[in-house]
Order: sequence, then C-alpha cells, then structure tokens
Amino acid sequence: MSVTAIIPMWNRAELTRQCVVALRQQTVAFDRILVVDDGSTEPFQGDDVLRLPENRGFAAAVNAGWRAATTTHIAVINNDVRLHPAWLEHLLAAGGWFATGKLFRPDGLLDGTFDLLSRGGFAWRAGHGRPDGGPWDIPREISMAAFTAVLLRTELREKVGYLDESFGSYYEDVEFGVRCRRAGLRGRYVPSATGVHEGSATAGAWSAFAVRQISTNHARLVAQHWGKRHRWAVVAAEFLWRELARRRGHRAVFPVFPAQPAGPLPFDDALINGLQRETGFDTFWRWYFRLVRP
Repeated sequence: MSVTAIIPMWNRAELTRQCVVALRQQTVAFDRILVVDDGSTEPFQGDDVLRLPENRGFAAAVNAGWRAATTTHIAVINNDVRLHPAWLEHLLAAGGWFATGKLFRPDGLLDGTFDLLSRGGFAWRAGHGRPDGGPWDIPREISMAAFTAVLLRTELREKVGYLDESFGSYYEDVEFGVRCRRAGLRGRYVPSATGVHEGSATAGAWSAFAVRQISTNHARLVAQHWGKRHRWAVVAAEFLWRELARRRGHRAVFPVFPAQPAGPLPFDDALINGLQRETGFDTFWRWYFRLVRP
C-alpha cells in the first residue's frame, strides 16, 4: 500500500507549513505529501506544491490533488489539523473503502468522529462538542466520513467519481458520502486514530460565507439525491437552521434547485437520535426530533 497526503489550502501558508512538518512524523510514512494551493494570495513555498490559477473551492482543490495521485490510497487533511503520529498506521490497518478517526478541538472536547445523515438533509459530525469516551471509543463500520482528515482508496474515483465541484466548500464530502452509500461502499471509524482540529481556520466559524455555503449546498444536496421525498423533514430542518443562523446575526437562504429523479436512500435519524439522547441533545437536534419522528 502507498499513500499520498493531499493538503488543500487557501492562504494561511504558515499553518500549512506546520501541517506538512507534522505529517512527516507519522510512524508509517506518507509516500508523498502534496499541497494544493487553491489560488492563494499568500502562496505556499514547498517542495511538492500543485498551484491552481484561481480560488475554486475545497472540492476542486481536493480533486486536483486526487487526479495527481498515483498511490493506492490518498489522505485528505485540512491544513489546520495536527495528527497523532500513528494516525495513518491505524487507518491503513482498519481496511474499508475509507477510514477516519477521532478529532479533538483545542479545548479537549471532540471536534467530531464520523458523519451521520438525516432525512432533513443536514449531517451531524457525531460527537461534536462532547467529552471523549463512551460511544466514541467503539470502532464501527460507517457510511460517511468528513474530509477534515480521511483516508480513501484512490480507486473510489472510478467507483463513484470525484467530489462534486459545484459544491465548492461545505457539504461536498456529505454529497460524496451519499454516492458511496448508494453504491454500498462502506468505511471504518477507528477511534485510536486521533488528531486535533483547530476548526474554521480559513473561513471562520459561523461566518457569512459558511452560512451561505451550507444553506446553498444543503438545498443542492436535497435536490440531487432526495427527489421529492421527505419534504416535511427537509422543511423542518431548514426552518431550524434559519433560526440558528438568525441568532448569530446571519440570514440563511435556501435556493431552489430542480429536483432530480432519485431512488430511496438510507438515513441515520434513529442513530442520531439515540446518540443525542445518550450524550446530550444539541438545540438543533432536540427540536428536529420534536418535529420529525426518528
């Protein structure tokens, strides 16, 4: 097995340099560490850099690196992530079409583990904001993984295609996960593969850009993969998201995209509800499950 690490970046060159230095400390070495500079005004200076002529978004940057990869696996890693030295070793040993581990926030709480998808079209990064332990220590088979730090078989591009570049940034990994789910391609969650994620280092948490992209791409995702199913769950989820954004001083707008024909899709509402009950409800999910039966 061989692995190319792909680090998409847009500015924050020093942060990217620190990420590259840390990746060189893995117990199983990456065969290549490729920085994809997504049209930065603060370009990265390094030995292996793929420079895009203009800023095209996270999905396009990942795809450019993926197309350049000749290894059996790729690892997509955000430039604000610092991985434990055994991260790659543990994920390679786990197998699966893709694999991800446990990321912490700088304050010691969980940034997230694996992703779960609701009928309302919003994904939950399971464990976000929780203390470590309990359900987050259990290895499991998964259907989706965030591209914050993920290991993928390179041949997934032949199975389900690349990331959808129309998503730009945010929810591009969720849409990719939906295609993997439809194709029956499963991954592994490996809690021993850990790291720290600074979080929103490029766009900023709850920035106007993030709210706009999440709202737009939620609508895009539902139009592409839901067809006309689960309309009440989608409407309820959009209402709750608008309220969360409004409380943070932003206006969430969900554009209308033409609904594409789509077959049935398995969802994770029951598992989201169960884990929320076990570890404490977030406001969004508490109200979502009051409006939508799991």
